[in-house]
Amino acid sequence: MTALWRLSNARDLMPRARPAGRWHGAGAPVVVLEASAAAAVLARLVLAEVAHPRSLPRHYQLLAVTAPAGSVDQAAAPLRWQTDLRATQAVGDAWLDEGSSLLLRVPASAGGFQYLLNTAHPDMARCRVASSAVYPYAPHLGAMAAAVRENADWLAPASDAAQRD
Repeated sequence: MTALWRLSNARDLMPRARPAGRWHGAGAPVVVLEASAAAAVLARLVLAEVAHPRSLPRHYQLLAVTAPAGSVDQAAAPLRWQTDLRATQAVGDAWLDEGSSLLLRVPASAGGFQYLLNTAHPDMARCRVASSAVYPYAPHLGAMAAAVRENADWLAPASDAAQRD
């Protein structure tokens, strides 16, 4: 079995909004999974659009996901995969069209690898959420919240933000 992770606002593995991603076009039946729980938290945090850490969602679920052994293909990353969105989407969309595997291992822009889960694949029924736990951001980011000013760019320490004002 392959063990992967996802931080999600749902307890299942069904794609909801289906926006385009780095490795697939809009509408694709894809859920992105991570190799570790920490990577799942980082991936979701990168997508959080909030003005202050206090505003981070408190209702997410950390999902431990299992997939059958031998269900992962390795993507051949295009030469400029970090900047050529059309090329990376073409790789993922071709993989989806072929239906060759349940999962596709792709490079992640933050380092390491992510796994695309083809939720339309016949083996999807063999992929399971092994466990889930409520994962609130706030307790883990309390120190960060204390380090930034109100209405400040929260990724910059308060001392840096004060120098810009």
